[in-house]
Order: sequence, then C-alpha cells, then structure tokens
Amino acid sequence: ILQGLDAPETFCVTLNDTASINPHRILGRFNYAHPQFTVAGMQAQQRWEDINGYNGTWFCGAYWRNGFHEDGLSSGLRVAESLCAARQMAA
Repeated sequence: ILQGLDAPETFCVTLNDTASINPHRILGRFNYAHPQFTVAGMQAQQRWEDINGYNGTWFCGAYWRNGFHEDGLSSGLRVAESLCAARQMAA
C-alpha cells in the first residue's frame, strides 16, 4: 500500500507474482536490480575507515552494507558520528 497517497482508491505495490492481478488494473511494471555481492565488493566495504575523512570527504550509502534502505540510514549515521568525533578531536 502506498503511504500517504491522497486518492479515492488504494494503490498497492508488489514485488511478487502478478498472475492473480487483473492485467487491466496494473498501472506499470518496473525492473529493478539489486547490488551484486562479490568478494571484491565485500573487501571494499571493509576499507570504510581507510577512505572516509580523507581530504574532508566522507562516503555513505546503502552500498556499504546490503543495499537496503536501512543500510543507507546506518551508513549516514556512521558518517555523522565520525564527523562529530573528528570535530571533538579537533577542539
């Protein structure tokens, strides 16, 4: 169910089989790709501390973990905490 959508009808988004849905009720179809998990990618995730903060540049995004929305949030919080710690050390 799409949240906060002010419409006279309810809209539902599914990632599941659409065979049981009336084809005339489907408003759109979209293909999405998920991150590809490789050994090299997992090794790159381990290097977060090596690259963040260098030249005042910080990186955050869902790609630092498993690619989900929550991972993007966790990554952003990690950068924010690191920035606060760096600021305290500089004071």
